[in-house]
Amino acid sequence: MQVSKRLVVRKEIPMDNSKDLIISLDEAMAEYYCKNNNFPRGLEIYREVIPTILDEAEQNRIVNQYINYALQYAQQMSLDKKYIEAIEQYRDIMKYSGFPINVYKNIGLCMKSIGNADLAIKFLKRFEEISPDKEDVYVYLADLTYTDIKDNKKAIEYYEKALERNKNNFSIYNMLGHLYSTCYQDKFKEKQIEYLTRAFELAPNNRIVVKNLAYVYGKFDEIQKADEFYQKLMYLNPTHSDLHAYGAYLVRHKRFSEGFKFLQHRFQKEDLKNVSFPQLLTTKKKRWNMKVDIKDKNILVHFEQGFGDSIMFVRFIDELKKLCKKVMLVVQGSLISLFEDSKLGVEIYTEEQIPNINFDYYIPMMDLPIVCETQPDTIPKASGYLRVPKSKINTYKKEHINDNDKIKIGIAYEGTLASKETDRDIPLTYLYPLMQLPDVEVYSFQVDDLTNQMDKIPENCNLIRLGKTFKNWEDTACAMNCMDFMVTTDNGVMNLAGALGIKTFGLFNRIVEWRWFKTQGDDIAWYKSIKPFQCPTSGAWEIPVGEVIKEIDKIRCKKIADKIKSKGVKV
Repeated sequence: MQVSKRLVVRKEIPMDNSKDLIISLDEAMAEYYCKNNNFPRGLEIYREVIPTILDEAEQNRIVNQYINYALQYAQQMSLDKKYIEAIEQYRDIMKYSGFPINVYKNIGLCMKSIGNADLAIKFLKRFEEISPDKEDVYVYLADLTYTDIKDNKKAIEYYEKALERNKNNFSIYNMLGHLYSTCYQDKFKEKQIEYLTRAFELAPNNRIVVKNLAYVYGKFDEIQKADEFYQKLMYLNPTHSDLHAYGAYLVRHKRFSEGFKFLQHRFQKEDLKNVSFPQLLTTKKKRWNMKVDIKDKNILVHFEQGFGDSIMFVRFIDELKKLCKKVMLVVQGSLISLFEDSKLGVEIYTEEQIPNINFDYYIPMMDLPIVCETQPDTIPKASGYLRVPKSKINTYKKEHINDNDKIKIGIAYEGTLASKETDRDIPLTYLYPLMQLPDVEVYSFQVDDLTNQMDKIPENCNLIRLGKTFKNWEDTACAMNCMDFMVTTDNGVMNLAGALGIKTFGLFNRIVEWRWFKTQGDDIAWYKSIKPFQCPTSGAWEIPVGEVIKEIDKIRCKKIADKIKSKGVKV
């Protein structure tokens, strides 16, 4: 049987190639994803569809949708602290014309958050240039410039611009007062007080404002006002740093009894990580509370902070020996030979040896003025208390000091980071005139030339770099004993010169460190052999250096006169 085959013909369904429908579909999907917080997929679809739109108006409409959702996503990433992801979104937004100028500010803030201060400032400055409403951009720029770039003067400029739009923002007034104080020291006194006073009027119970105002009044020796604000501070839940600052103020103004007790807060300061305290001193285990009778006790005195502090406060050892059975001293290794040769009458150890020392209580070295009930007019051993054997001095002199009849001057112009933070260092250029004096040899006592200033000395300046020969502080002491006198800023070298009783011209800035309550006259109270020369205004080093040169000229003239007289020549 024959089977017939039917011919099947398929009819093609016509396709709709309208791009409008596809674009509408893509837009709907992109919007759906974004509204349901699937921003990565939604934004990806937007980026795919935008280039396919030919109509300019329609394209602009879709671009605006994309930018709005991309901004939402970027802001969400910022809130979640996913700053790199936020920056990626902002970067994509910047590819399209008409993006909001706030993007510059937002990128700047993200860059700040990831630690790229330079790029943060570039974007914020761009926002400042083109934004009709600066909003709080000046505050951001000021904060970045202050905290990251550490350009206080530029930060002041931005904060003052921010103040124009934030007349009642106590924080900005406080920052301006603080910055004028730290940046200009004794200059712009009126601005310092004006800004901080305005901050206090707006926030009378703000602890930081009250502390800053107390400090500034104390700095300018306005005692009544400083006392008033420090007393206010006591009722505002002061931190250990606040109480330490109060102690420094009290000692600086000759109120030792209270001052050194408040200075004990140094071990609990909130910024303790930036200060060098041996581990033992930050614990209360075996620390003497000054109430227990110690006449039959073995007391360990422990160094703290820098070499200058150890040199300065070791003077109290004899006083302590009268109060207890036995004193043992723990100091930095490079001081041991000097202290041993000074015959202090105590056993001396390094910190590593503490586990093998038998002691009942320990005392941090800078607490000794409390123990000894020291007052400004009862400072012990101000004429000197350290010494080195004559034989060691002669050996050192023979090896390192030129054998001639020139006047020999030792100098030290910079200390540690702490001295830089408190403006105690002097640029070496100010001491060039000393190096150019006839019949004079200048010896540098700088062990490290931290700022490479000695490499830049002109050829007509005479400077012998003696510091490289020092193996320890006893070498330094030997070298000092070979000098006619010393010229130095406030640092460890100055403390050693005073402790040795070496004739010294001490150079002090206008605002001095807390312990120097006397910077006028023939001595500085703690050391009788150091004559102070102080800047009349902050950084005006040429004034005290000029006075020192006059003193040197007197010494030179006297030496010439004595030389002539010894030869029997009539003048």
